[in-house]
Amino acid sequence: MLKAAGKTDIGNVREINQDDFNCGALGDAAVFAVVCDGMGGEKGGHIASRTACDIVSDSVMAAYGSGFGDNSIRAILQTAVTAANVSVFDRSQRDPTLRGMGTTIVAAIVCDGIAHIIHAGDSRAYRVTEKEIIQATKDHSVVQLLVDKGEITADEARFHPKKHFITRALGVMSVIDLDYCEFPLEADDALLICTDGLSNYFSSGELFDIIRNAGYGKCVEKLISAAKKAGGADNITVVCISH
Repeated sequence: MLKAAGKTDIGNVREINQDDFNCGALGDAAVFAVVCDGMGGEKGGHIASRTACDIVSDSVMAAYGSGFGDNSIRAILQTAVTAANVSVFDRSQRDPTLRGMGTTIVAAIVCDGIAHIIHAGDSRAYRVTEKEIIQATKDHSVVQLLVDKGEITADEARFHPKKHFITRALGVMSVIDLDYCEFPLEADDALLICTDGLSNYFSSGELFDIIRNAGYGKCVEKLISAAKKAGGADNITVVCISH
C-alpha cells in the first residue's frame, strides 16, 4: 500500500517558516502531496504557501476518483494549481502589505504505479530507485538557465550567489506557467519532494546515500536533520511517498 510521510522545519536561522506541505491518501490505492516554499515579506510567504497547499489539497481530494486515466489526473493537478494561483494573486492585489507574495509549488498524485507531478519554481521532485536517484523536475531558476547555457555546472549552481532567484512562482501573476511530468513508480521506488532548504545542501548522490542508509520510512527525519547539521540556513520541507 502506498504511504506518504512529510515534515517541515524552520531550520537554524530563519524566524518564520514560509514552507508548507500537505500529503495523504486518496482512497485505498492513491496518495497525493503538495510542497510549497513561500516568499514575500514577513507574513506574505507563509500566507502564500499555506493558501496554495490548502486549495490544491482540497481541490485534488474533491476531484480525484479511482480509475481516472493519465489525462484526467493531469487535468486535476492543473486545475488545482491554477485555482491556487488565482487565489494567492487576487489576495496580494487586495492587500498592499501582501503585494508580491508568491510560492514555489510541487504537487503530485501517485496511483496505478505512476507518479504524476506538476510544478513551478525550484522546489523539486526526485524518483528514488534501489540503484539511483533521478531529479524529475527542472528548476525554474536563474542558475538553472546558466547551467542550461553551459556557463556553470550543477554543483556550482548550489553555491551561486543567485541560487535563490526563481523565474516562475505561484501567485505572482494572474496566469501561471506550469511544467508536468509523469513516470513509473515501481514497488521498490519512492518519490521524494523537497524545498531548496534541502536540495541546496546536497548533491543527488549525497541525497541518495542518506535515503538508502535511513530507509524510506525514516528518510524524512534523516534528511531534515542532515540539512540542519549542514547549516540549516533556510526552511526545510521533505515529503516521501513509497510502498
